[in-house]
Amino acid sequence: MINPKYLPALIVTLLILGALVFAANRWGLPLVQTMTNSAKNIPAKPLVNAKQAVPEEFIEFDSQAGQDNDGRFATLTTQAVWQNLLAGFQRGEKAQIGLENALIMRLRKEPGNAVYEELLSYFKPGILDTPAQQVLVSILGEVGNYNAAEILMRLVSGGLLHDPDVKLSAFHAISKFAPESWREHSNAELAPVFEAAWQTGDTEFLSSIANVMASIGTPSTLDIFIQTLTDNNNDERVEIVNQAMTNLVNPALIPKLDDLLQSSPLDNVQLASGEALANMGEIEAATAIFKWSTQVDAGRIDLVKDLFEKAMNTTPEFIDYLDTTLPTQSFASTEIKQAIDEVLVNVKNGVE
Repeated sequence: MINPKYLPALIVTLLILGALVFAANRWGLPLVQTMTNSAKNIPAKPLVNAKQAVPEEFIEFDSQAGQDNDGRFATLTTQAVWQNLLAGFQRGEKAQIGLENALIMRLRKEPGNAVYEELLSYFKPGILDTPAQQVLVSILGEVGNYNAAEILMRLVSGGLLHDPDVKLSAFHAISKFAPESWREHSNAELAPVFEAAWQTGDTEFLSSIANVMASIGTPSTLDIFIQTLTDNNNDERVEIVNQAMTNLVNPALIPKLDDLLQSSPLDNVQLASGEALANMGEIEAATAIFKWSTQVDAGRIDLVKDLFEKAMNTTPEFIDYLDTTLPTQSFASTEIKQAIDEVLVNVKNGVE
């Protein structure tokens, strides 16, 4: 039994509770205000917008803001995006995908931006930790333009990359400059950057640099490779060039490679040129090897077999060409013709 004298107070209390429940259901208001530890630690500072100067101190961001799920960085200047990314590094943020992507897109559109040069200074010892340096190196690879290539090669050639994990990221970033589809865009404008790095770069990165040079495949790159083989005074560079030349894809190089295979007085140049033609995947390159094979003696039989097997595997239409042409073609050596026929049969059986 409720004491009648408490009844008015009870009614008022019930009315208040009812109002709170209604508000919670109607507008989603919490019945009890709570705050997580992470929320307590996030300063309530606004983003720097395009009209504001970037402050000297770092701008505070939380990790959710770094995702940019709602495109909130669209109004920021490139310098503001850069400063906020650095701020996250200082706080030890592990994921700032939104900021990273925003910076990548900006730098692709702004090749003269000061951020490129500023980035170099953050590879001095003690400024950024390894994960942050990995992010910056990876950003250069994703930007993929001339300025990004130049800065990356300055990091490599200047000996500014020390941590093994950062170097691993650099290897991956360098590979990003190889054209994805040579016929659509060969990235020829980037060749001078990597050609210069080949001359002066850290030997640790020479193989990656040479592979990008080959995949771009300018005539000047081929000249550099052939000169390295001709000088033949650095075993490491010679080995790298031999491997890199198998990545040449520019069909405009076929006439010169054909000439080198046919007439170079140096065995190593002939061999590298033949390997390049065999691996190119172009029927014109494969038929150049066929033309050469008709003139060589039996002493070249092992090389002929090796080159023909590779050419048939990289250029399937070469098989049809040989089916039609080989039976009636005259050779300086019958042993060479027989060897080619054996390879043809073996490859066809393997395909079947």
